[in-house]
Amino acid sequence: MVELTTLEDQQGPWYPTSIHRLETYLGKLIEQGHGYVHVHQLKKDLAYNLQYIEFQNRVIQDIKLSSVLCTQSIKTIVLVGCSIVESILHFLILKKGLYTSVEWEEKITFKGNQKKLEGEDVRVDTVIYRKLPERKLKHMTFDAMIKCARSHKLFGSSKVMYKKLESMRKLRNRIHLQVTDDRPETDWTAFDTTNINDVYSVLYSVLVSSLFTPSSDEKSYFFYLRSRYSA
Repeated sequence: MVELTTLEDQQGPWYPTSIHRLETYLGKLIEQGHGYVHVHQLKKDLAYNLQYIEFQNRVIQDIKLSSVLCTQSIKTIVLVGCSIVESILHFLILKKGLYTSVEWEEKITFKGNQKKLEGEDVRVDTVIYRKLPERKLKHMTFDAMIKCARSHKLFGSSKVMYKKLESMRKLRNRIHLQVTDDRPETDWTAFDTTNINDVYSVLYSVLVSSLFTPSSDEKSYFFYLRSRYSA
């Protein structure tokens, strides 16, 4: 059995930023209401995932990983980082009242008969909708959230920020491993240090922004993100 080898000797144990500190910090923005019933769980899950990214970063820094394992660690950080940004963005959209609501939902669809139209087979279906007792939020994709954020400058006015978000969104879909015609490359060619730098840049910019008004001590929670790129 091959043992994992650290890159350098460590003096004493290493601990990531505590869940309590992260949760308290996230509470500066994320508060009860605004469409969230279980806001406590939201802060907890965000804190868990932030701590996991800090751990994965430490793994890459401290262990001599094979190139494949390093690439897969980068992929994990990209996927988890996307989920964190998406969650914060969703809360912001709700808090600022920028979401779209619907009052009708599909009840049943009656399939029509197949017919010929201009040489092609077509079919006309009949859809029955029912009116909801009260309006509910319309589901927003990550793509729609990014466009909303760009339009309303939810993460500031930097065009680079939203360009990186769009790049992250496309990579996030690689959680699905099915091979498709529009996906000829493998994880090996899709993920590299540029991706992780973009994720860290976006996360750091969001987490230490005016959304949270961090103190100097609180900014230190995310120094591992700051050290990975040049802003």
